[in-house]
Amino acid sequence: MTKRTKLYIAFTIVSGGALVCSCLASECAVKHSDAYLVYCLLAWLSSALKVRLPGITGTISVNFLFILIAVAEFTFPGTVLLASVACVVQCLWRPKSRPRLVQVAFNVATLAISSGAAYKLSHAFAGADAHLGVLLAVAAVFYFAADTLLISGVLSLVQNKSLFAVWQQCYLWSFPYYLVGAAIAALAVETDRALGWVMSLLILPLMYLVYVFYRICVGRFATTSVAASP
Repeated sequence: MTKRTKLYIAFTIVSGGALVCSCLASECAVKHSDAYLVYCLLAWLSSALKVRLPGITGTISVNFLFILIAVAEFTFPGTVLLASVACVVQCLWRPKSRPRLVQVAFNVATLAISSGAAYKLSHAFAGADAHLGVLLAVAAVFYFAADTLLISGVLSLVQNKSLFAVWQQCYLWSFPYYLVGAAIAALAVETDRALGWVMSLLILPLMYLVYVFYRICVGRFATTSVAASP
């Protein structure tokens, strides 16, 4: 591992760790609603529903749907903490190989930064009076961009390839998955606001179907890639 790669990883971990600590300090005295606690639990449980990405050691989890819901419904610190703990579960739940501490720390830092960026930028760009669908679509775009580019950054340094080449090969094709997730998250939030958060849980089967469909798509993509390789 080169010095540049180590510096990149260290800077990401320190930045993400500082963000998480700041959010913990601001949220430690806050009494959270039942809805927030339930969504946290569901985000952590859904972290077990992950799809392994072809060609790299990485996964995508359904937990990003709850991160988007948190962007629309809860506070900035609450969103970052929900995402961070969900990432820990995602890393440690039945991994293909036992992750090292630095890998878990980097992934958690990446998700903390990504969820924080999605929250701040979506609210800034969409505005306070924006339609819910627009807010979550913008949040999904920024979340996808921040998360995948941060991970592609370390892959490009390790593989000595251009950032865009790695990002395009590993992640760009998965972008529609995030937009579908934004639509489902918007439906959950609308149901929550109209009928209460308990009724919004009725969309959980839809979330699972999206996971199954995406898993099938990734399997076909991997098969096609192998068949096309010389």
